[in-house]
Amino acid sequence: MSHPQPPQRQPTPPEIEKYTRTLHNVALGALIACPILALLPPRKLDFFTWGLIGTTGYSANYLTRERSGRSIWQYVSGVQPHHMQTIPAHEQATLHRDLQQSKQELQRPRPEVVSVSDQLQTTQSQREVWKAQREREIQDDLDVGKGFGDMIADQIWEVWNWGKKSEEEEE
Repeated sequence: MSHPQPPQRQPTPPEIEKYTRTLHNVALGALIACPILALLPPRKLDFFTWGLIGTTGYSANYLTRERSGRSIWQYVSGVQPHHMQTIPAHEQATLHRDLQQSKQELQRPRPEVVSVSDQLQTTQSQREVWKAQREREIQDDLDVGKGFGDMIADQIWEVWNWGKKSEEEEE
């Protein structure tokens, strides 16, 4: 005959929380470790590498679904979660009214409309002015005796310090 099975014990809330936290941490670890392992030498595209790529994708999907309730595939395909597909009638009416108002605002003429060709011409002239100014700066630096390495270092300094001059230039 058959042997009676002992009753299954239900997990307690702290056990469930510990399990979900462990899954989260494992997914984070896999999301970081798998691409690193795949990039370590010897780099070859074998079954192990495909497994690492798949595990990375699965971990990313798990973390995305855990955070937002939607998987990566749902984001890519544009599928709405089931609870977001049904909109109450009064909200539909409000959304429809807002949509109609937006369409009416777009159809109203605007007096300050600038043509695309004017914008393009302005942008091109600004670009030409910038090029001329930059060429002048390069020529001035060459006349002073700076090399291209010094000019590159100055450019990096300017970008790094958000356009502020160095202490040597201020004095």
